[in-house]
Parts: sequence; C-alpha cells; structure tokens
Amino acid sequence: MPIPKSTFVSRLIRWRFFIVVNLFVVAFLGVSLGREFVRSQSISSEIASLQEESESLVARNIEISELKTAMQTESYIEREARLKLGLKKPGETVVVISDDSDVSAGIVTGSNPSDPLGYVIEESGVDEAVANPTKWWYYFFDKNSFNLTSDYD
Repeated sequence: MPIPKSTFVSRLIRWRFFIVVNLFVVAFLGVSLGREFVRSQSISSEIASLQEESESLVARNIEISELKTAMQTESYIEREARLKLGLKKPGETVVVISDDSDVSAGIVTGSNPSDPLGYVIEESGVDEAVANPTKWWYYFFDKNSFNLTSDYD
C-alpha cells in the first residue's frame, strides 16, 4: 500500500504549529537572556563599587599605619608629653607667658561678689574704663556702683 500524500492543508497546519511553538521558545529565550543581562550589569556595578571601597580602605589603612608609626617615634611622644601633660626634661625651666591686655586697658579683675562680670571699680578716684555690660548690671542690681560709674562718664 502506498503512503498517502499529505494534503496542502495538513502540511500548512503542521508548519503553523511548528512556527508558533518556535516563537514561544524564542520569546522565552529572549526574556531569559534579558534577565541575565540585567543581572550581569547589576553584579558588574556592585563589583566596581566594592573595588572602589576596597581601594579607599587600603588608602585609609596606609594613613593609619603611617600615623601609628609617627606616634611611636620618640620626638612625637616627647612633644605630646610637653604640650598635653606639661612635662619637662630635667634641668629645663618652664616659662609661661600670659596675655596682659586686660591690665593694659585699665581694667582690674578681681573676685568682688558684687561684680559678677569680674570688673572691680576702684573708689580711689582714679578713672577706669568699665565695660558696658557691667554698667547695665550695676544699673539693675547695684545702684551705688552704677552711680560711681556714671560719675566717670
């Protein structure tokens, strides 16, 4: 018996079915390839950012090791002991220079309880400069001192 020849319609249906199946396979592969490409790009950018962070940490580590080395030197230890602890070598004398600009301006500081801002008014008749906030303090809380300061003006 001879094999019946397939008709044109039956061949066309088979080909359409084959084409549709192939289109679904190609679409599935395209979506999978797109996802992997996006994932690959994401991983690449994360690797780049981690490498930058690694380089910055290496630089920071080098700075810290240099600082550690500098802090272990004898001159650094001596300088810090002199500045922060006020130490001196045997045989040295320490000289402290203070700023005397308040005394040169004619203002005498003291511990008078009626003078909370630290300015003392001498009653010896010598005119001295009194700060404006002190005058206001005297005006509200110590009328006698205020009257003395108002005589100077």
